[in-house]
Amino acid sequence: MNSDYKIKQITRLYDSCNQCGLPIINCLCSTAPKVKTSSKFWILSTEKEFYRPSNTARLLKLINPHSTELFLWERTKMPDKLITNLNNDIYEPFLLFPIEDNQTKCPKLEYKSERKIPAFIIIDGTWKEARKILRKSSYLENLPIISLEPNFKSIYDLRRGAKDGNLCTIETAIEVLAISGDDKHSQVINDFYNLFLKSYKAGLSGHKLITSNKN
Repeated sequence: MNSDYKIKQITRLYDSCNQCGLPIINCLCSTAPKVKTSSKFWILSTEKEFYRPSNTARLLKLINPHSTELFLWERTKMPDKLITNLNNDIYEPFLLFPIEDNQTKCPKLEYKSERKIPAFIIIDGTWKEARKILRKSSYLENLPIISLEPNFKSIYDLRRGAKDGNLCTIETAIEVLAISGDDKHSQVINDFYNLFLKSYKAGLSGHKLITSNKN
């Protein structure tokens, strides 16, 4: 399998879209806004995580297709394209990860070079899975780590046992764009993310969410 994810058909507990992940009754793919952020987002994820209907990395890729790349993490195989990206001098990569004892919170982003393209790596998965991936991925060891301190609480509530205070993948991207000064794209993605949450919950109950053109 290539490092870039390819959407494939898989078995679901209910009928859902293979792109946005929503129950078919509330699929939003045809109405999804399209943005192109100046910052790159590189999402590192296990196959199991990526194909969860409630996954938000896939949603970020749908909205921001030209600036978002999805990479498969495997125990026995390196994500070659991600490593190539990390070694490409046109990018200034950062690893986004919840705060640890030896890290500092980041109220705003500062770049070493204005000529390089900022690229943010997000490990997609549960807190336990993310720590495991970080621990077993030597190519991430020397990257500068940014620990966000958002002034809001995560509203992601599609899974049990979510760690309080930790942002989901798309919320992390939204916050990075906001503190980078890209408020316009941050707001567009945030609005669609909120619509995704409402549509997901409605679809689970078999209800079609009626939306206005403003969404």
